[in-house]
Amino acid sequence: MERSEILLKPGQQIKPYVPNEVIYELLLKLYNLEVISVEELNSYDDRNFHIMVKEHNCLPNTDDVCLDGYVLKIMNALDSKAINLIDAQHEMMVYLGKNGLSCPKPIKNTEGKFMSLVQLEKPTESLFLENNGQHIVRLLSFLPGSVLYSVPYTKDLFFQVGELVAKTDLALMEFVHDGLKGFDRIWNLNAVPKLCDFTYVIKYGHKYKLAMEVIDNFKSHVVPHLQKLKAGPIHGDFNEQNILVKPDENQPNKYVISGMLDFGDVHYNFYVFEIAIAVCYMMLECKSMDILDAPGHVLAGYNRLRSIPDEEFVLLKDCISARFCQSLVLGAYSFSQNPDPYLLITSQSGWQCLEALWEYPKDELYKRWRSIIEEYNNCL
Repeated sequence: MERSEILLKPGQQIKPYVPNEVIYELLLKLYNLEVISVEELNSYDDRNFHIMVKEHNCLPNTDDVCLDGYVLKIMNALDSKAINLIDAQHEMMVYLGKNGLSCPKPIKNTEGKFMSLVQLEKPTESLFLENNGQHIVRLLSFLPGSVLYSVPYTKDLFFQVGELVAKTDLALMEFVHDGLKGFDRIWNLNAVPKLCDFTYVIKYGHKYKLAMEVIDNFKSHVVPHLQKLKAGPIHGDFNEQNILVKPDENQPNKYVISGMLDFGDVHYNFYVFEIAIAVCYMMLECKSMDILDAPGHVLAGYNRLRSIPDEEFVLLKDCISARFCQSLVLGAYSFSQNPDPYLLITSQSGWQCLEALWEYPKDELYKRWRSIIEEYNNCL
């Protein structure tokens, strides 16, 4: 299959410009829904809104009625080119839902389609020239719950995160869609070598030097080994904002994972990348334990359902560090284009986490993580 690049380039501004009145117009025109409230949700490059509507029965399919509301997603101009990939996202959500995993459900518009391509007005002639200012618009069911980021982190929750990631990977092993292999994106972990084009936003100094070390290490220690690793369809962004929790009905002051969000980064890639991404984000803002122990609990949960092969395990430090670097560099770049504090969430503790991880000897780190995994195994 011919591959297409939808890689962000320095200087591109791709986030949609969406005045409030446009939201009301889109919902009425595309879904015949009358909006009564709008709340914007966090997003890096897209615009997402939690929508409550007046009458649900206007939807063509009554199974699509969601009393908790809907999420209107207006994609950035760059990713809006990837029609086949977006279709794969929809099919994956439906597939996982049928396999017992809680995730948003795509809603069909009045034409019976899961997406619409819409021309949005530009605030200036210099913005959003990418894709001629056309953006994919779609509607998903809203999943109630709290994001993981908003509750106290515990060993048990980290273990559950690992289980969720493994359950998803295992379920998706039978999922096939050619859109998953058709595009290369800057947020895919194998795009780490291309981060060199964006490191100028870090400025020169200790952080810049650390970022370049991590990128160079990924090129020399990870890339040569990738083709012998197992791969499959992956979620691609299990982070603290994309995992939902709810109170545990059986244990006060405890939480259980109740769902997953944001399928905007799904693609076909190596399982070690999926694991590394989840571990990276669980380390962020982890104050309940040593941040270098947190990965062990996530890995234990994952390993309970899908045994992590040695050839993947030995690359974990390199891949986790690479994801930290990717998130920090791209977050700083996005902030330089659009000064939204959400874009700097990773940087608040990310550099400290990356430095602690990077400086810790790999052999000792792996011994630490394997010991935690073994403790869980002994409890079986």
